[in-house]
Amino acid sequence: MNPKILEKFINTDEELSPHRGYLESIIKPSVDIFFSDDEAKDYESRFGGTPLVSKDFMWPTHEEGEYRFLGQINFSEISNCPEQLPKSGLLLLFYAYDEDGEIFWGDDGYVVGYFYPQITDLTLYEQARSNLKTKKILFSNGIEIPRHEDLRKDWPFDTEALYDLPDLEGYHEDYMLGYPSFCTLAYDPTPSDDWISLLTLTSYDEFEWCWHDGDKLMIFIEKEKLKNADFSSLKTDAG
Repeated sequence: MNPKILEKFINTDEELSPHRGYLESIIKPSVDIFFSDDEAKDYESRFGGTPLVSKDFMWPTHEEGEYRFLGQINFSEISNCPEQLPKSGLLLLFYAYDEDGEIFWGDDGYVVGYFYPQITDLTLYEQARSNLKTKKILFSNGIEIPRHEDLRKDWPFDTEALYDLPDLEGYHEDYMLGYPSFCTLAYDPTPSDDWISLLTLTSYDEFEWCWHDGDKLMIFIEKEKLKNADFSSLKTDAG
């Protein structure tokens, strides 16, 4: 979320302001994602639509059918990109879909990623897989504190104050890095200390995204693999 807005929130909240030092010590960088009304160019970041792929690309499949294109992220569009993320290159994300709902968002391989360090030789996939809406996405640098008490065990204040965070102007439901955010879970969905939150997404009717009855999808990656821009093994949860 916007650092200035979060700072104002902490300063004016009677429960949080005495614990500024603690909150500053647990802040993590994030990249907020928001929609643009402009049409996305082939190489630009977007949700939905048609991916930019290599000539030898084969559309991913799973035991119940095909994956759906989630979106693509062009890292060069993120100004002052956090050190955890690549400074350039294109990441494609796909999620497993089946009409009968037999695929579970917690299964290995629910989301798969393809990373291209260079985009100059990529072309739009020739066979469109859906008529779903596409939206260009933009990025802004932000910071995150945990939005749920279940994400830490050392709170020095009443975590009831965290429930006011979604009411802040500049609060984004969709973002990269930071802490995972959820609606209905009662535990930290991060697989282990070796993993990091890569992407948190809410449900959208226009993309036919309905994660856990309209909640949020959280995608995680191992810290070491992210350092090497290796997106070949991702884990997910929803709630």
